[in-house]
Formats: sequence, structure tokens, C-alpha cells
Amino acid sequence: MRTLKIVFLTISIFITCNVFACDTPQVAAFKAIPLDGAAIVFDFVSIGKESSNTSHSHEIGIDVIFFRCSDGTKTLIGQLPYLADTGKIEDAFLYRTDNGTVEGLFVIHSVEIRSDTGVNYSGRYYTINVYKKDGDDFTRNEQLSTYFGKGGDIFDEDYKELLYIFPYKNKISILRSLKSEAYKKWRAGAPVNLVINKKTAIHNSPVLADVTRMYLLAGDVVSQSEVEAGWLSVIYKTSKGKEVRGWIQCENADGC
Repeated sequence: MRTLKIVFLTISIFITCNVFACDTPQVAAFKAIPLDGAAIVFDFVSIGKESSNTSHSHEIGIDVIFFRCSDGTKTLIGQLPYLADTGKIEDAFLYRTDNGTVEGLFVIHSVEIRSDTGVNYSGRYYTINVYKKDGDDFTRNEQLSTYFGKGGDIFDEDYKELLYIFPYKNKISILRSLKSEAYKKWRAGAPVNLVINKKTAIHNSPVLADVTRMYLLAGDVVSQSEVEAGWLSVIYKTSKGKEVRGWIQCENADGC
């Protein structure tokens, strides 16, 4: 009886290993992410165009690929942004709901700022790309990609004080946001009202330099309409019923 149990266990392990085994392509851009019968792989790819002298550009980008284990076929999910440099994948992970269902693929890509952009960036520039599960494939989720957005930390003119901190540089920060009440309300399309916690400049767009002369004061209540990379598009109604619209930084509103 003991011998039969050992044989049965050995067969079970063998079958299990073969079911989940997937000979993914060996690429260096980032480790593959396993799925049932498939994997997400990240491959370097030349993005330069052939010139008149038949030489090729050395610009190298990164493709996000859906790889099927059964037949080795590949489907392009998306291409990460090439910003004068290949950059690197800081992290990539699947987000699963409480019941284990895959809801999306998050890819955090960054590139070192090497040239004068007119903005006093500190360190790296980040882009969050989100892809939603679509049957046996993934497609880009524009709404969530915009929500988490892109950007980098920005210094003042003297590089002494950080004026803006990009909030989504790692997996922990994204997961924290996904579990927040503010995110759940936004995802459900529910009204979000927030209280301003300090004197806050109003911007025309989610760009630090695009500031107006208008501002909000601590205690003012605003309604949120859009979210992008830690910025909020808000509406404030004055005591006379006038609507003021603009963008503010999330950290300046309690409950964000």
C-alpha cells in the first residue's frame, strides 16, 4: 500500500509539473510572468528605421508579449515608451481580485533624465502602463494607464526643494492606491468630495508650471472629476454659486 502511494504521488508530481511547465523565451528585459498555459514576456526590440545607407539605428525598445506555451506563438500586448533611451522595467505584476481573478497587468517603466527638458526633474521619469485581461489576451487599459499616469519628481529652481513627487514608482504604492477608498469610489463612478488641507494653487492642467493665480484655502470642499498621476481635476463652488475648475495635487486634499 505504501509503495502504491509513493508511485501515485510521483505520477501526480510529474503530471503537475508538465501541466504548468512553460519553456518561455530567454530574454533579459524582465523576468517572465507565468499564467495558466501562457506567460507574459518582455523582449528587447530594435525600433530604428532603415536609413538610405542601409545602416540601422541602435534605438532599442521593450515589447510586452503574450506567449502561449502550447505552440510558442506570441501576441504583442504593447510597447513601452522610448524616451531617448531604452530605460528599464522597475516592476511588472498581475493584479488579482479577492477571488483570484486576473484583473490587469501593471508595468512600471522608467528612464533616466539625461537632457535639459525645461523641467527640473530629479532622477528618473516613470510611466505606468496598465493592460486589462481580455479573454486569452491583454489589451491596453487607457483609463487606468491615465489614472496612474507618468512623470517624475520635480525640484524648484535651486534644486533645494521638491515641488512634486511622482507617487507611483513601485508596486507597493500602486497596490496601496488600488485598495484605497478614493480609488474604489473613482472606479465605481461614485461622487468624491474632498476637503482642502492647506492653501493650494490651482493649475490649468496636471503640469506643475501651468499654474494660475487662483488658489483654494484649507477647509474648502471640492468635488473630484478626474485623476492623473497624483493630480486631481476638481470643481469648487464659491459662496455665490460660481464654479471654479482646475487641477490640484492629491496631497493637498484630505481623503485623496
